[in-house]
Amino acid sequence: MWERSLPAKMLYQLVIYAVSGMGNKTATILYPTLSDIPTTAKIDINDPVSCRNIASVILQPVNLEKVAELVSGDLGELRGYVIKIIS
Repeated sequence: MWERSLPAKMLYQLVIYAVSGMGNKTATILYPTLSDIPTTAKIDINDPVSCRNIASVILQPVNLEKVAELVSGDLGELRGYVIKIIS
């Protein structure tokens, strides 16, 4: 998703999740990467009448090489990486 656009179907589905009223009005999609270059992206969803922010969609990269390295090493570091991703 870092190198290509998020497919419209996926974005529409995430927007529906975000504005549904469940949780904190945020939908997050995790996507795999093999690099540290991709960064988290946030798409704000605004009410077309009031222009107020009503929800957000988060695109969160997960570096699979880093996860593989951490799985075979210090589980505390892995736990920290996972918490960083999901918070």
